[in-house]
Amino acid sequence: MHIELPYGKGVLPLDVPDKNLLDVVVPKEFIQPRQPELMIKEALHDPLGTDRLSEAVGPGETVAIVIDDYTRPCPTKMLLPPVLEELKVAGVSDLDICIIVATGTHTPPSPDVIKELVGDKISRNYMIISNDAVNGQHVNVGKTKRGNDIEVLKEYVEADFKILLGDIEYHYFAGYGGTRKSILPGISSKNSIQRNHSLLFEKHSCMGVLKENPIHQEMNEAMHLAGCDFVLNVVQNSHHRIVGAWAGKPELVMDVGAKLVDTMYKREIQESPDIVITAANGDPHDINLYQAMKALHTACQIVKPHGIIILVAECRGGSGNQLYIDWLKKYKTSQEIQKALNKNFIIGAHKAYYHRIAVENHPVIFVSEMNTPDVEHLFKFKKEKTPNEALTKAFTLSNQQSRVLVVPQGTTTFLTIKN
Repeated sequence: MHIELPYGKGVLPLDVPDKNLLDVVVPKEFIQPRQPELMIKEALHDPLGTDRLSEAVGPGETVAIVIDDYTRPCPTKMLLPPVLEELKVAGVSDLDICIIVATGTHTPPSPDVIKELVGDKISRNYMIISNDAVNGQHVNVGKTKRGNDIEVLKEYVEADFKILLGDIEYHYFAGYGGTRKSILPGISSKNSIQRNHSLLFEKHSCMGVLKENPIHQEMNEAMHLAGCDFVLNVVQNSHHRIVGAWAGKPELVMDVGAKLVDTMYKREIQESPDIVITAANGDPHDINLYQAMKALHTACQIVKPHGIIILVAECRGGSGNQLYIDWLKKYKTSQEIQKALNKNFIIGAHKAYYHRIAVENHPVIFVSEMNTPDVEHLFKFKKEKTPNEALTKAFTLSNQQSRVLVVPQGTTTFLTIKN
């Protein structure tokens, strides 16, 4: 069977013999006949559990709008203009609006990247700032039940009215992205983010789970401590087309959004495969290895013990996080990393933990633009130039009768095994 795998902004071909192919698991194609702009407008006109923006805020009030950064596929250019129009109808001055890029611990974007995120007109006419988790001015807004001091960007905390924009998709330890993640980690301090993410070792900190998920619960607490008056979130299909849009109270928006994500991206397979070929969704999900690790982590959950994983990710940005690399160099086993993280959790190092877990339990074959010696010596990956060459290598390591599962959207597909 011929399959095309997302790779950067293009695709790579893959051919799997029919006798070996277990399945090609793709999201359920959800076609929304309405135009995205219309869905967004309808969501803003009929929000869940709150008044319309044009009625909830008024002249003289300051407004903070939080948007996703460049590592997320959120269609911010489509979400911002109708929100700004609602605020204009409400009488809010452009000078009283601050747009905040929720970078979490990522590198704050350059002016050119900001222009790409929001469009030229908005970038020229509005105050736009980015979270700097280390050097930014953060305000302590309170303590969570688990004792985490929540420190949130000063400009957001001091705003009279607070709006979060984003998209809802699976997240491999927060359950789902969207709503409360715009606050924590989006615009929080490094210390607050690290304390929150240290909960990833707990049982329910996993993809597709909200109930009893401690990371999600603490993110919700942080959102309420910092304040949130209104959210606008969307769900997109595998082609990055909006198929659902909701506005209003964050809990209500998350509830309906997560249900649609499950309908589209949660897939059950009949048995564990011998070989998983997973692509990291293409751009922007495979911009670097740090981001593409999500696809590798998902594959580890469903492949047979000691089964083979082929990771297809362009990674034009390299590894993407120096701390991640430093910890791979410093600690040789997942046990060593977990022990160190339990003493002092550090963002970036957790990806090194997932990395070590993967390569300790599975041969990993890597198809990527990365060609440094680190690929084999540090990452412990076996490098191949194309998916077909990688599959040939996998059959050599396993056997010619191996059952193969292909997951083209590996960072966003939630896989479960029947029974």
